[in-house]
Amino acid sequence: VKMKSALVWLSVLFVGAYAAPNDLPSGRVVGGSNAVSGQFTYQASVQYCIQGTCSHACGGAIIGSLWVLSAAHCITQAPALGSYQILAGVLDLNGENPERQVIRVSYVLIHPDYEGGNAVPHDLAIFRLATPLTLNALVQAISLPDQDEVFEGNAVLSGWGSISNTNVPIMPTTLQFVEVPIIDTETCKTAFDAILGGAPNPLDLEANICTGPLTGGVSICQGDSGGPLADFQGQILIGIATWTGNPCGRAGSPSVYNNVSYYTRWIRGSITG
Repeated sequence: VKMKSALVWLSVLFVGAYAAPNDLPSGRVVGGSNAVSGQFTYQASVQYCIQGTCSHACGGAIIGSLWVLSAAHCITQAPALGSYQILAGVLDLNGENPERQVIRVSYVLIHPDYEGGNAVPHDLAIFRLATPLTLNALVQAISLPDQDEVFEGNAVLSGWGSISNTNVPIMPTTLQFVEVPIIDTETCKTAFDAILGGAPNPLDLEANICTGPLTGGVSICQGDSGGPLADFQGQILIGIATWTGNPCGRAGSPSVYNNVSYYTRWIRGSITG
């Protein structure tokens, strides 16, 4: 089993070209439910625009009126001739509710240790908006954790990623969510060692955080990249979705996120100047 075929990034831009065959899952939220209005006010859609047409590429977490945290591969693996916008305040990607806000991205800060490509550590990017979001009942920033804060128990994943547990993505327009258990990184590493069959394991025990369940049926998927994993109360950002096994929801395969508390100091320094 080659690692490239076993592990996949989750940007919806690359479902056709890069969805890997049968080894590590990728995520709709697979196994999720429809969110309700006001449930995930910090959720954003990172949209790739080309020739006047914009569409959902990745998820994002609103961390300030001018800032959205997402995955670096959403930028580096896309054609450079496009641009980006942020959609916030909606449950349905096609909805036209009054709280809907669409704002152009001014620039992006990619973590300096991100080396590019799929299933690597430090897959983190900060999007700076051209104009501030209007914070309201459906658009709010989520708090960052303390540097190196440790989380246990259950967390909540949300996103517009594929809901299919096969290699053929099914993309919802309504935001999905699911409660997932945080699993320790040693257990996560062991699970991917088994899937990879001796190939190098890209999991970083400090920079990544993982969720189950390892019984399968629930995971992140294509289109969930960059999306938020929050504490059960939806008050603190725990993770930013980055990669998983293929196909999504595969038994024995965790979902992998950037461990936000590992990066809190860098994030705060980047958005406060």
